[in-house]
Amino acid sequence: MLFVISMMSIGMSIPIGDVMMVDFPVLLFTFITILIASIILIPFATIVEKTKWSHISWKNYFGIFMQALLTVTLYTVFQLYGLTYAGPVSVGIITSITPAVVLVLSLFLLRERLNLKKISAVALAILAVLIMEIAGVDPEGGGSSIGILFMLLAVISLSLFFIYAKKFTVELPPYTLAAGLCFFGMLQTLPIAIYQFNTIDVSVFSGMETWLGILGFAFTAWIFAYTFTYLGLAKINASTAGMASAVIPIVATTFAVVFFGAALRIVDMVALVLVIASIVIAEYQERTKEPTDDTLWDSEDVKAK
Repeated sequence: MLFVISMMSIGMSIPIGDVMMVDFPVLLFTFITILIASIILIPFATIVEKTKWSHISWKNYFGIFMQALLTVTLYTVFQLYGLTYAGPVSVGIITSITPAVVLVLSLFLLRERLNLKKISAVALAILAVLIMEIAGVDPEGGGSSIGILFMLLAVISLSLFFIYAKKFTVELPPYTLAAGLCFFGMLQTLPIAIYQFNTIDVSVFSGMETWLGILGFAFTAWIFAYTFTYLGLAKINASTAGMASAVIPIVATTFAVVFFGAALRIVDMVALVLVIASIVIAEYQERTKEPTDDTLWDSEDVKAK
């Protein structure tokens, strides 16, 4: 359930990011929002988990740096660029291909087991994406292929994050990981953000709606999303975590239609039905499955420490 909440937060961040891309360059917006998240999460982790940052090993810092590179820098940047070429509904639905990519990666990298239910859930998610691609993510044409490319790159980055994070979650407590991830993401986006700051009209920061959008993205895309990700990821295997990401398009679509007046096509609704079916199958799989080699590895590794 915790991991589903994190995916819902990411889904809510998509239409917010779509609106904010009108006035902000991608990396500058990423830096500003993740700076706010860092200012909140670092003291929170220090107080709640009594984190002693100077005592964290270089190996752990490298692990956090790599996770930040995959999910903060690459995933978010590719997603936000995708939003400049396609709407939030299309971006959210195409993101649901993540389960298929995670399944393939977890099969080869984590040696997780395959079963019919898991394959069926992934197949439905892939079918939903294929329908979206055949129909075209941009009804008016122009830029749809570029939008698909950016979103696929975002999906690959997010999938690699799930795989890497699954092997890393037992090393540090969740709030510390989330805070460290935001801190390194802030450093990674800082150089280009400085350059992009000189290219915008600073009067954009004077509007209340702008700051509501910035804060909304900071909490949904960073604070809530990655805190709940690390709280929940240790309790499930990586392929199931990827399937839970199918929640993203449902929340993104609902949020975009209800609060931002986005248009919902028939093809979008068909794709959403397929994604919902994949979630139902994945949830049933998670409740009935036997412990996997991967979950056994987690418990044994924790005991060893």
